[in-house]
Amino acid sequence: MNQASSNQNLSSKEGVDLKSIIAKVRRRWYLFLISIVLCLFAAFFYLKYTAPSYKIFSKVLVEDNKTNSLSSSSGSNGMVDLSSLLDTKSNADNEIQILQSRSLMKQVVDQLKLDQIIYKQGTLSKKELFDEAPFDLTVVDKKDTIISREFELVILNNSKFRITNSAEDIDMNDVSFGTVIKLSQYDLVFNQNKNKLIPGAKYKVNIVSKDSKIENLSKNFKAELSDKKVTTIDLSLKYPNPKKGEVILQTLMNLYLKENLENKISIADSTLVFINDRLNIVGKELGGVEGQLEKFKINNNIADIDGQSQALISSSVDYFDKLNTVNAQLGVLDQVETYIKSSDLKKSLPSSLSIQDPVFAYSLQAYNTLLVERDKQSLSYTNDNPYIKNLDLQIDNARANLLKSFYTYKRGLELNKQQLVAQNNNFKGQIKTVPGKERIFLDYSRQQTVKQQLYLYLLQKREETAISKTSTISTTRIIDNAKSEFAPSEPNRNNIYIIGIVIGILIPFLIISIQELLNVKIISKADILKESDISILAEISHNTSGDSIVVATSSRSIISEQFRSLRTNLQFLLTPNKSNVIIITSSMSGEGKSFISLNLGLSLALMGKKILFMELDLRKPKLSSSVGMDNQLGFTNYIIGEQSDISSIIKPLWMHENCYLISSGPIPPNPSELLLNEKVDVMMAELKQQFDYIIMDTAPIGLVSDALIVEKYADSVMYIVRQNYTFKSQLGIVNELKSTGKIRKPYLVVNDIKANDGGYQGYGYGYGYGYGYGSYSEEVETSWFSKLFKK
Repeated sequence: MNQASSNQNLSSKEGVDLKSIIAKVRRRWYLFLISIVLCLFAAFFYLKYTAPSYKIFSKVLVEDNKTNSLSSSSGSNGMVDLSSLLDTKSNADNEIQILQSRSLMKQVVDQLKLDQIIYKQGTLSKKELFDEAPFDLTVVDKKDTIISREFELVILNNSKFRITNSAEDIDMNDVSFGTVIKLSQYDLVFNQNKNKLIPGAKYKVNIVSKDSKIENLSKNFKAELSDKKVTTIDLSLKYPNPKKGEVILQTLMNLYLKENLENKISIADSTLVFINDRLNIVGKELGGVEGQLEKFKINNNIADIDGQSQALISSSVDYFDKLNTVNAQLGVLDQVETYIKSSDLKKSLPSSLSIQDPVFAYSLQAYNTLLVERDKQSLSYTNDNPYIKNLDLQIDNARANLLKSFYTYKRGLELNKQQLVAQNNNFKGQIKTVPGKERIFLDYSRQQTVKQQLYLYLLQKREETAISKTSTISTTRIIDNAKSEFAPSEPNRNNIYIIGIVIGILIPFLIISIQELLNVKIISKADILKESDISILAEISHNTSGDSIVVATSSRSIISEQFRSLRTNLQFLLTPNKSNVIIITSSMSGEGKSFISLNLGLSLALMGKKILFMELDLRKPKLSSSVGMDNQLGFTNYIIGEQSDISSIIKPLWMHENCYLISSGPIPPNPSELLLNEKVDVMMAELKQQFDYIIMDTAPIGLVSDALIVEKYADSVMYIVRQNYTFKSQLGIVNELKSTGKIRKPYLVVNDIKANDGGYQGYGYGYGYGYGYGSYSEEVETSWFSKLFKK
């Protein structure tokens, strides 16, 4: 018996008691069933009355590294064409930021009036409408920031309605469509549209702040690259009304394309202004040179150039052409310098001029690129935004680099000019013989040629820029228009039902776990094994009959067989062929000491043994009353000397001829002192000669020490534990008594186990075997569920 209990105790402490968990679940199967059913109902109603959310998709293409076809060729006269700067590169990542910008979403909200939401009111839910509503709403704001309000509308007839709102304390009846409803935050006007009015129909109108609506839409909007290797952007939007969601997403894309195109047109306009200014200046210079040449010819009667100087002049012209080219570049640079030093530093610089220096051309391109990027980002951010400030800093640095490369390039041209001038001076010295008139004529001719070429070049660029502006298209185009998915993405029906089932299972587990955590009493055998390593001698089921005596010769009930099992186990613990003293105690009153004492003694008496019951609970005796006898004469009378003969206090019991009782006698004021009396030793020595078993029903050891006083006479101590009555902590009492040696041979007896409880797991408890030959004196109540799972 010791070994079996110890092994089971060890097993319990080493791991999870799976059988105990299954038993607890089985015992409360109805909780799981009810919880799962309720959670599934909750999931059903959640799906039925929760507004669905649809996903709307679209796709756009950002055409990176594309330039205007009209400006792809090189400029005339050997000048490098930089007009490609008019078509700045479109970065897909930057375009995503613009698409997700708050300013763009604000334009969508303003254009579609998304801060005004109309719902059709159902029984328990409401459905957002788009163009299905039978009326339109106009809101005239009176404040910059408004507080969200929801109004209830009931259609009364074809021309009137009722509007209510508890927050505004509004309840207006018989309001005509078209009437201005004046409120503190705004004025409302409801107008009929082509949709049919249905009397009695209920609607809700929710007017929210634009900021909150923008924030809500931005949270449900996503823009991301389809793939790292491409420049297509996938757009998606979650919205409860699929048709309205498609319009919102389509409008956002259209506004984005419109802004992209307007930005490119703005750059072209800036270039046209610069070219027109240059044409005015160069036209005046060309007219001046031509006038001077004409006047010179008239004054000097020059009609043709002498052929004799053609060879010399030819060489001179080559150097003069080079010098003219340098002068043209310097003329352009002078105008660019004036433009760079202008007060408006945030304008794009003209880039359609011939700049031969690649460093300056690159700096000019970088500067214009940063200006375009800032214009794009200003759609999403304010001037105080750190990102805009960072761009401003980069623009300042780029402008500084531009100025540095500009002056470096200009100094180079000036040095080149000095060299060419020196060469020209050399030719002048060689043609001294050439008439001065002819030389002056050639100077005028060269100036005229330079100015004329520059003028024609500017005219060409003006036409190209004008055509480019007219034919400008956005670098972004729509691949897929906004389209909603067929079924709502949220809530997911399967997931909701699965979650409902899981929660339905977890709730009972949580309830059981909380009960276990809060439970401080012994419910199962596992509770005993966790708290104590003392062997369990027997397990006694609940006494359904209500009688104190359950053991009889003809009894075949479960409880009577359990007492017979207790009797058998005692045979292995006690010494045979001698009188044995058994002490029965417990932690507190009410755990069944007297019940166990009587029925254990009766089961021993059925073996032909002579049994004596000693009622030693002198403070609260109960054994005598259990067998229907008084306790006026007993142990107390003998110890204090009122009775000198032991036989005078020994009473035979009616339940069996081998059973006798020494009752407690009158309740004394000093029970412990009586038990310490020397006459107790004499009494016990004499009683052992007369009886085979002496069963002492003592006071609870957890309350008083009476049982410890008589423990020296015991051959075995039975510590009674009652299911769902004894506290777990009270097992510490018997553990300490055993460890300190105050009780030498303690054994536990578990009392009042309810067979249909299922929480107590013992050694195959249930006793469903070996009793088909007799009749039960008590019927064990079992549920149909227990029978169903019974093997």
